[in-house]
Amino acid sequence: MQAACSHLDQIAIDLAPPADVCAACVAIGSEWVHLRHCLTCGATNCCDSSPNRHATKHFRTSRHPLMQSLEGDEDWIWCFVDELTLEPDEDGTLQVVDAFFDSGLWYARREIEAGGELPFPSGAMSEDGFPLGVWESTYRGRRRAGTLDPGQAAQLEALPGWRW
Repeated sequence: MQAACSHLDQIAIDLAPPADVCAACVAIGSEWVHLRHCLTCGATNCCDSSPNRHATKHFRTSRHPLMQSLEGDEDWIWCFVDELTLEPDEDGTLQVVDAFFDSGLWYARREIEAGGELPFPSGAMSEDGFPLGVWESTYRGRRRAGTLDPGQAAQLEALPGWRW
C-alpha cells in the first residue's frame, strides 16, 4: 500500500491566517523565495530554495511536522517526518502524492510513444535526464516487497509492454 502520513492529527484548526513575509528573514534583512505555513502553530517561514531555509529550521527546533505551501497556485503540504507530499482530494481528504511515480509514468509513456520498449535498460534516462531505469526498478521492487499501491500497479500494467 502507498505510504500514509501519521501526523495529520497535529493540524491545528484554529490557526491565524499566514503572514505574507518570513519574519525570520525580515529580522535579519534577508530575502526569501517562497513561503510555507506551519500547520501546527501557524508560523510562516521561507522554503528550502530560500537562502535561510527557515521552514526546515522551524521543523528542526519545534518538531512541528507539517508545512503547507503558500504559493497561490499550490495547495500541497510537506510532512518533514514521513517525507511525504500531501494534496487535498476533491472531498478535502489529504492524499499522499508520489511525484516520482507520476513523473516516471509520464516519461515512460512519452518514451514508449517514441518507439522505446519495456523493460527499460537499467541506466535508461529520458533525453532530458529523468532516470527511467531507476524509476522502473523502484516500482518493480515495491511490488516484490508488497508495498506497491494497487492504483499504481494498475497504471503500470496499462503501459504497453509492461510485464511483471
